[in-house]
Amino acid sequence: MTVRIACPAKVNLHLEVLGRRRDGYHELRTVFAPVGVWDELALDPAPAGVFEVSVEPPGAAPESADNLALRAARALAGALGLARGVRLALRKRIPAGGGLGGGSADAAAALVGAARLWRAEVAVAELASLAAGLGADVPYFLTGGVAWGVGRGSELSPLPDLPPWWVVLLPGPAPISTAEVYRVLDAEAVDASTDSAIYRWVTGGGELPLRHCRNDLQATVEERWPEVRDRLQRLQETEPMLAMLSGSGATVFALYRDESEARMAGRALTALRPLVAPLLGRAASALRPSDGEG
Repeated sequence: MTVRIACPAKVNLHLEVLGRRRDGYHELRTVFAPVGVWDELALDPAPAGVFEVSVEPPGAAPESADNLALRAARALAGALGLARGVRLALRKRIPAGGGLGGGSADAAAALVGAARLWRAEVAVAELASLAAGLGADVPYFLTGGVAWGVGRGSELSPLPDLPPWWVVLLPGPAPISTAEVYRVLDAEAVDASTDSAIYRWVTGGGELPLRHCRNDLQATVEERWPEVRDRLQRLQETEPMLAMLSGSGATVFALYRDESEARMAGRALTALRPLVAPLLGRAASALRPSDGEG
């Protein structure tokens, strides 16, 4: 039996860095939104203790023990005390090192898919705990939909679906290390009392105030990686509703009211190899493993 699961990308429509915590991590407030660019993961049973991964196209993700999806499957087997194994086949479409959460999505899919493959009953809270141990963004992909993330971004509150907006993504010419971005970020101690229009929207509802959306990592990334700044300027020339860096980059994205506007912008940016995709609602972005033979 093979279990297959599709995992979407994400963008951060807003990302506040409230400061550096005592544990060395940064305190965040962020709005996640899922995007219809997909990785695909297939899971096949393997003898106990055998954990392997193949990646298409080659080099798009590690095929070693460092692969986050493989680490997720191992973590689940260990947590449940299962003498199991798995072979993963990962088809990558989400650009790596782009701030789109591809590795985190793959890890969440591996948790959900392996639980299905092994017919294991796993509490949602246990999956979420395992996900948080793998990376700050992994729990988000178990939640899906639009979500408000605080702490390291892994403490989540679901939000209502946004309108059927579309995005144009411009992946960077090379991956950017999230750890490197935070290392050079000039951040003070945490000020958790910081208020913002986005926080008031989260707590009070209404229409997302796009003019107040920001990414506090953007200035640092633009200064250190000027090619990102150049791509963002090209996006802004298409007059979107919003244009900004996603996560720690290197992908920049722009938001449009409908598919027609997004595809028009995409055609104007053809030389930069844009990805044009819809924002997804909660139902469309849910990780749904399917069983199939072969």
